[in-house]
Amino acid sequence: MFKNLLLAILLVLPIAANAHSLLASSSPQNGETLDVPPIVIFMEFKLPAKLIKVDLTKQSDKQEKSLLGGLFGGGDDGERVPLGTSFLMTTDKRQVIPLPSLKDGSYSLTWRAMGEDGHVVKGDLTFNIKGN
Repeated sequence: MFKNLLLAILLVLPIAANAHSLLASSSPQNGETLDVPPIVIFMEFKLPAKLIKVDLTKQSDKQEKSLLGGLFGGGDDGERVPLGTSFLMTTDKRQVIPLPSLKDGSYSLTWRAMGEDGHVVKGDLTFNIKGN
């Protein structure tokens, strides 16, 4: 009986370890430079997950950062881009985040998602828009 219990535990552990819903792919991809601003961000997870928090920030141009802000800490973290909430709290492997009209520049998306197993995972991705 002990051997059967041990065998059951050993078989379940790898499944539990792989149960976290990690990001499999995104569009735009991390670090990608686009010629045309995207109208949505697609996120594909390995397993179903629901986005619980998403923030998009447009990074400030280096030339616009003030010298004093850089010297005394705090610096400029960029401008937060308002997103709706209609895409949050829906469980699916493929998540779609609608975007407002974006200007040329560098963007950073930070996110938190909860897998079906209740574990929270987080990540970020950056992309650039350089129009003609």
